[in-house]
Amino acid sequence: MLPKESILCSDGHVSYKGYSIDNNLKHIVLRGDLKQHVKKGGYHIQHVNELHNRLKKWIDGSFWGVSTKYLQNYLNWFYMREKFKHESMTTEKMALASIQNTHAVKQYRCNNFAYDVLLATQL
Repeated sequence: MLPKESILCSDGHVSYKGYSIDNNLKHIVLRGDLKQHVKKGGYHIQHVNELHNRLKKWIDGSFWGVSTKYLQNYLNWFYMREKFKHESMTTEKMALASIQNTHAVKQYRCNNFAYDVLLATQL
């Protein structure tokens, strides 16, 4: 579950509106077409846009395409790369770190459920 004080900042897509209502989240809409890049003294979506950019470059530079069936696995892999990008780590150490973190499994299940809920609001 998200903390009650969580705020959802989005580009205004209708699915985010439904998600914010269903989860009792404050929703701040930033419309790029109206040059709204920062709102109310600091709410913005630049971090998300930058993360999306890095993910897209990684996928385009590493694979010939991705299967939606395994999309969550690609995202998990990218998450681990991002988490340890500033550390000198072997693949074995990275794998051990991910296996030992049982909280990550619980967090993944929660995120996966939240993603399913988000998709359901689009139908």
